[in-house]
Amino acid sequence: MASFNLLNEPWIRCVYIDGEARLVSLRQLFKDASKIRSIAGDIPQQDMPLLRLALAVMYCVYGDQFADDPSETELRRLWLDVWTAGEFDLGMIEEYLDQYESRFDLFDEERPFFQTPNLEYTDKDPDSLGELIADVPKPDKMLFSMRTGEGVESISNAEAARWLVFLQAYDTAGIKSPVVGNTHVNKNKIYAPKGMVATGWLGNIGGTYLTGSNLFETLMLNWVLYIPGGADEGAILLGRPDDFAPWERDEQTADLIVQRDFHGVIDALTLQARRTRLVCDDDSQVCGCIVCYGDCVAPYDQNKSEQMTAWRENLKLQKDLGRGTVPITARRHNANTNLWRNLAPILSYETTATDLRPGVVQWMDELQAKSEWRHNEHPLESVTLRSQGMTYGTQSSVYEAAIDDSLTISTMMCRHDFDGIQTLLDVVDRTAGAVNALADFVRNLQVSSGRQSTKNNQKPIGAMKDDVRETAYARMDQLFRVRIAEFTKDKDPEQYSSEWRDEVHRILLRMGEEYLTQSSIPAFDVHEFENNSRKEPMNTGIAQLKFRSRLNISLGRLQTSHDERKPNFGKEGDANAVTN
Repeated sequence: MASFNLLNEPWIRCVYIDGEARLVSLRQLFKDASKIRSIAGDIPQQDMPLLRLALAVMYCVYGDQFADDPSETELRRLWLDVWTAGEFDLGMIEEYLDQYESRFDLFDEERPFFQTPNLEYTDKDPDSLGELIADVPKPDKMLFSMRTGEGVESISNAEAARWLVFLQAYDTAGIKSPVVGNTHVNKNKIYAPKGMVATGWLGNIGGTYLTGSNLFETLMLNWVLYIPGGADEGAILLGRPDDFAPWERDEQTADLIVQRDFHGVIDALTLQARRTRLVCDDDSQVCGCIVCYGDCVAPYDQNKSEQMTAWRENLKLQKDLGRGTVPITARRHNANTNLWRNLAPILSYETTATDLRPGVVQWMDELQAKSEWRHNEHPLESVTLRSQGMTYGTQSSVYEAAIDDSLTISTMMCRHDFDGIQTLLDVVDRTAGAVNALADFVRNLQVSSGRQSTKNNQKPIGAMKDDVRETAYARMDQLFRVRIAEFTKDKDPEQYSSEWRDEVHRILLRMGEEYLTQSSIPAFDVHEFENNSRKEPMNTGIAQLKFRSRLNISLGRLQTSHDERKPNFGKEGDANAVTN
């Protein structure tokens, strides 16, 4: 019988601070946490599920530290004590893991890790590895691939373990084949329960977490011990009754279970969304799998357990459910936009009954406001905000796109009362208006040439404007990343915003000049086009006047002398070439 114990065998891919990439066991991960820079999975989207697994262990280890329900002050003190130590209590971790050692074995006969023992399909052989591995080419299931060839026949136990954790987090929806023990078979097919999350849980949210300079800091920054401002018992996340990890539970079933709500943060971190089993070949390598629906939860009102996503009030769902209260659902990432263009839901604090920012951001806000740091210092001057996720196509039955972006921000950006947040978001909003002005300018140049009609060729014009917008955002990407990283509490928000908007203004003016130069349109040719059901004359002169006017409206007039109006903007994305 094969055996591969995740506590002792190296299987988690990590990059150490010295740059060396190594496989480590779960025990070694905690032992070397301060020496490891980050987890680095086979694909970036493995990182977050593996990080969440380690966090679940932390919640389990420290969950019984208090005889009675802890106060918020006690929980902050616990967090600060661990942070100050600079390492985890390995004795506590080892003692805890020893209790469940056999349940971390991939092939344990009774309790295989993250699997259902003896699981079998009712009328077919196990699936190939294409059902387990996200980037194995499968034309009917995959819309992207990072592998070549027809796929793989077998993989190592270490790689299989990584993909198993990924599968529970991100698996696709769609029709599943029935397994022995499932009581929800409909015409020899298994469907996700209506109204429940059909993909893996992380596929339903906009995964967001904070990273520090090493894995120890990253784990600590995302170890949220209570929900700030919570008025009920559910606000305490550590040591919740009935909140158990899969390896702690004795009951097992091959059946689908509609549990609707998470039992707590550990349940959210380790949800067994699939009943699955890895299949080995004669060489004890994983060659296939069995996958069916498992524990199913609702897509709304999970913000008391899930801490790694922004949220929104969903009025449409309220109407569909016929509820008196507005349900709260996770905000998903947009695969077509950079993280800095979607910061509002993550950083913006609305004075409503519910804070809709990710729990990890709220926790950083709380630590800065209430913890007594030595010399009144915060734990970090800056952190990296990382977003990860998957998007799906065709009724969520196939992967469509993978999301992975990161952004360095001052820790002050997590403070709900920091004026700089609104300044940052205001610049992003103004930039969006200015980029639209550039896209309309290029449209107007086409109208001036007589080659396009906004009435008869809406699709080509729309695609052209989209291309202009994406080119503009790509040109400004590095500028925004640097500006956001350097927006610290010592900066004057008004002055910083003015300088920032000037830089954006210059880039877009230069881009407008480039498009005009490339167009080769006679300056005085006039054509008419329809704008809001009325005809307007258009030539290059009118187009330029409209463009510059709209830039001034969106960004304000350039606050520079005449000699500084045409700086060197450098290559695309080179923010350092933009000079004041």
